[in-house]
Amino acid sequence: MVTHSRTVTGGAKLLWRRQRVFWWMYAVNFLLAVVATASLRPRVGAILDYSLAADSLVHGFDIPTFAALAASPGAPLNSTAPASSLYIFVFFVFMLFMAGGILEVYHRDQTMRAGEFFEACGRFFWRFVRLLLFLIIVLIPIVLFAGLITNWSGKLASNATQPLLGFWVELLGLLIVTLLLMAVRLWFDMAQIRAVAENERAMRRTLLQAFKITFGNFGSLFWIYLRLSILALAGLASAFWVWVMLVRPESIGVSFLLGQAAILLGIAIRLWLRASETRWYQERFAPTQAPAPLPPPTEAPEASALI
Repeated sequence: MVTHSRTVTGGAKLLWRRQRVFWWMYAVNFLLAVVATASLRPRVGAILDYSLAADSLVHGFDIPTFAALAASPGAPLNSTAPASSLYIFVFFVFMLFMAGGILEVYHRDQTMRAGEFFEACGRFFWRFVRLLLFLIIVLIPIVLFAGLITNWSGKLASNATQPLLGFWVELLGLLIVTLLLMAVRLWFDMAQIRAVAENERAMRRTLLQAFKITFGNFGSLFWIYLRLSILALAGLASAFWVWVMLVRPESIGVSFLLGQAAILLGIAIRLWLRASETRWYQERFAPTQAPAPLPPPTEAPEASALI
């Protein structure tokens, strides 16, 4: 059986071979971010261009100044929030649409023409929308459980004789909720992968089979997911540390490049996970093809045929 390390390594190689998808995702994300912030720049500039407080944001990040900017007349940050939320939703729908094509590319492990890629995107889009609705239903009890833990820990912190009891209860509850969310994420990831690999149309059947696959092999799948998640968190934490400790406040270009590097890392880790999950599924559940029959033996040519 292939080890987990080889599965993750194989996922990285698959991501590298099919990196065109990665750059498409980044380009669309960057374009939407530029459009979403286009209306914010003149609104903020109308206030800060004529304010001495601008120096507190150009040569650093002063929280009281930022809070005053958010509460200023016209509230440029609040007025652009609905538009930014709209672009976030557009990117989410775009990623849901692209998921089928991405998994098809990883499943085939071959270059696809644009028509083939977008045909796969459209073929699986509504199936993945149905999976998303099921995901929302599954997340409801987890969200309710998180709310109960928060309320309970708050009451314990107010009434308990041990002041830290509420803190430890909330910390334990947060850990349980995180593990539940990771398990659900793996479950629905495997449902998408199985739907593409088997060209499955019945999403309830896919969810049931993916549930059996995920929790029947939870240790190996969770170890893959956990390692890549830790790598992503370590990379983002390192980028934040560099930005705070090494980048000068007035170095806007360096800050921009560092932020883009963090975004690239996040997208790469997510696609790396999907590629590794696809490899894992293929190594264990892909149907094995029977060897092709040997051709019938041919008779030796007659001597006259050789002349």
